[in-house]
Amino acid sequence: MNCNASKPLVAGLALLVALPIFVVLFSWAFPTNDIWLHFYHTILSQLITSTAILLLSVALGVTLLGTILAYLVVMVEFPGRKFFDWALFLPFAIPAYVLAFVYLGVFDYSGVAQVFLREQFGVKGFDIRSGHLAIVLTFVLAFYPYVYMMARASFKKQKINLLQASELLGASHLRTFFLVSIPLARPAIAAGVLITMMETMADFGVVGLFNYDTFTTAIYSAWIDFRSLQAAAQLASFLVLLAFLLMYFERKSRGNAQYYASEMSQHCYYKPTKKTTWLITGFVFFVFFIAFILPIAQLLIWAISEFSETFEWLDYLELLTSSLILIVLAVVFILSISIFLVLNNCLKQNRSFKILVRIASLGYALPGSIMAVGLLFLVNQVSNISLYFGGISINHLIYGSLFLLLFAYVSRFLAIGFNSVEASFKQIKPVFTQNAQILGSSALRTTFSVHLPMMFSGIIAGGLLIAVDVMKELPATYLLRPFGWDTLAIKVYELSSEGLFEQAALPALIMILLGVLFVFFAKKLDTR
Repeated sequence: MNCNASKPLVAGLALLVALPIFVVLFSWAFPTNDIWLHFYHTILSQLITSTAILLLSVALGVTLLGTILAYLVVMVEFPGRKFFDWALFLPFAIPAYVLAFVYLGVFDYSGVAQVFLREQFGVKGFDIRSGHLAIVLTFVLAFYPYVYMMARASFKKQKINLLQASELLGASHLRTFFLVSIPLARPAIAAGVLITMMETMADFGVVGLFNYDTFTTAIYSAWIDFRSLQAAAQLASFLVLLAFLLMYFERKSRGNAQYYASEMSQHCYYKPTKKTTWLITGFVFFVFFIAFILPIAQLLIWAISEFSETFEWLDYLELLTSSLILIVLAVVFILSISIFLVLNNCLKQNRSFKILVRIASLGYALPGSIMAVGLLFLVNQVSNISLYFGGISINHLIYGSLFLLLFAYVSRFLAIGFNSVEASFKQIKPVFTQNAQILGSSALRTTFSVHLPMMFSGIIAGGLLIAVDVMKELPATYLLRPFGWDTLAIKVYELSSEGLFEQAALPALIMILLGVLFVFFAKKLDTR
């Protein structure tokens, strides 16, 4: 591609994608003193405390669970290891808010678990919605796959010779785990924890179902209850700042350390005693059971009990169609932009363009609610400026449009597409490009004849991962969707928030089935 010709386009595209972030920060130019005074005297301190406790607790939980599971399936021989190696990915297909309403339906005071305990053992009931434990466990079981998949990849690349050398020097297996394996895997673990904390900050469904107040719920309150997009955007700016701080401290803690590794042997490093292996199998199965089997089983029971002759397939077909349309459009737009940015030679020649693309890909670190509020605030300000100069309001043209929702998806999930496409491009040996140029192939022809065919599997795998996230995305879809455009995610949240768990079961199962298919094919392509 012509670098000089495409420089303005690359810069403009990157800035456009990052626009919601800049708009949220710009919202402080419009004071909302009365609302902030109300927040200060009522809920601000509680929001800070509850959000901090939730983030730290979830981060600790996913670090422990994801790292331990990854180490066990890679390094330790136990019955069922090959099955759990891929099966532990499956909870990634279950949206966190689906897991939340299943646990509420099973373990709430009127749920089957508490009813059984009261009737059989006389156990006094408990309130699952009180305190932090239940909501933290829900997030940990929903998000541990992020840490698991990254730590697993890192453990697979650690040299067995290095681990054996540690034990030859007198270190126990446990000491080797903490002093060698964990430090080598630290960047991957930290990346997974960082994504988990971002997802926790972005969540609206789980905290809403558990009636747990965080900054995300306050954003909705500022907009819906106080009718103030400015206050909502200002609240969202705190999450932007927190996201930047988390990424900064993660990179700062890593410093200039380098972590080199190579593919390890297919043989497990540690073979414990027979009794220990069955204990490990029991532990891993228990996690898989409560994170995947239990939710699926309960959803099936609810769906079957709700099924009747009056069941309207057309309603669910419409929800599925609406969801798939959004998924396909989002995947096409995101991958197209990602391919253009990655293949542009300017990215390799000019540092400023690398920085711009990095800023554009920061959207994944921010909640969908921030994207939505930022875009709504931008449209509102443009309308006000237009009216001031005697023009017309564009609110009725943009609010509730498919364009605005797709814009939010692109800003939110560009990082997934960009990273997948870039990783595929880096695997192409330069000699292929050089040979094409020697044979007289133009840059455009080389792209379509050499680069794209060799990147195909990586691009498709990235598209499948984007599809999973778009399907599960709730805040941006809830705030920006066109009027009457309900998706599976919206239907599940609306029904479950009203306590209609049985009716929410079938659309939830459809979502999970789609998610499992996307995850399965993405993993198959990634292992080729």
